[in-house]
Amino acid sequence: MTLEQFLNYTLAFFMWLVLGRAALEFFTKDLNNFFYRFFYQFTEPLYKPYRVVFPCCHTVLLLITLLLLRFLVVKIL
Repeated sequence: MTLEQFLNYTLAFFMWLVLGRAALEFFTKDLNNFFYRFFYQFTEPLYKPYRVVFPCCHTVLLLITLLLLRFLVVKIL
């Protein structure tokens, strides 16, 4: 596996985790829920820097950032 593929798969994995967490937030924000806690634990380190800079709409900005990084990885590397 090349570095390009590894970065692409890693960014795709985090992108789907963020989308999954955003979808689950429509239904629950209970950390006792196994599925929400799973998404929360993996995505919270990604959310922290965005919450400091952008208190609102951090999920949208995080998704846009991940999509742009994936695009750059695929096109440049």
